[in-house]
Amino acid sequence: MLRVRLLGQFSLELNDNPIELPSRPAQSLLAYLILNAGIAQRREKVAGLLWPESTEANARSNLRHALWRLRKALETSPQTGREYLDADDITIAFDASSDYWLDAAILDRKADERWSADDLIEAVSVYQGELLPGFYDEWVTLERERLQAVFERKMQLLLERLVEAGRWSEVLEWGERWTALGHTPEPAYRALMVAHNGLGDLASAAAVYQRCVQALR
Repeated sequence: MLRVRLLGQFSLELNDNPIELPSRPAQSLLAYLILNAGIAQRREKVAGLLWPESTEANARSNLRHALWRLRKALETSPQTGREYLDADDITIAFDASSDYWLDAAILDRKADERWSADDLIEAVSVYQGELLPGFYDEWVTLERERLQAVFERKMQLLLERLVEAGRWSEVLEWGERWTALGHTPEPAYRALMVAHNGLGDLASAAAVYQRCVQALR
């Protein structure tokens, strides 16, 4: 199985063996294709997204080189017997039927009212930080903001479910984890105060309130 992490870091593993892909353009290319797995992307569109300030000829040349590096790093999918990448002279796509795992896909699964707190924990556990830190392409920025919003919605729902169940220690764990990511999430601070109050620790509840006030300032 190919395991790809894009949240908080970029890392690849194939059958539990780390894969080195030092080329930043190749990393960006894989990230874009796997985030849009199964969708054939026209080469000129991908080249324009990844190298917006280059001429068309240079962008397409850069794309060919990045694709070569990426294909060299990835072996054939053991599940399908095909390559992970489907490419021809016009389009490129990541094979959605191949045997792979992507952290962003786990986070992005659509939640509904049937999801339990444990289902939500499984989804938010993969979020180790923002998408592709250190990458500043416009498409990365937009997708980063979208996935952060997905994470925050699921975290708020998780804390609500944990509070309803009176699972105070887990409320404290996940509330603190949310604030540790460098955000200023009011729902996390509220849940932390409720949890400390539920545990009878009013001093800690007051301390969380002061932290919230300082963070918002």
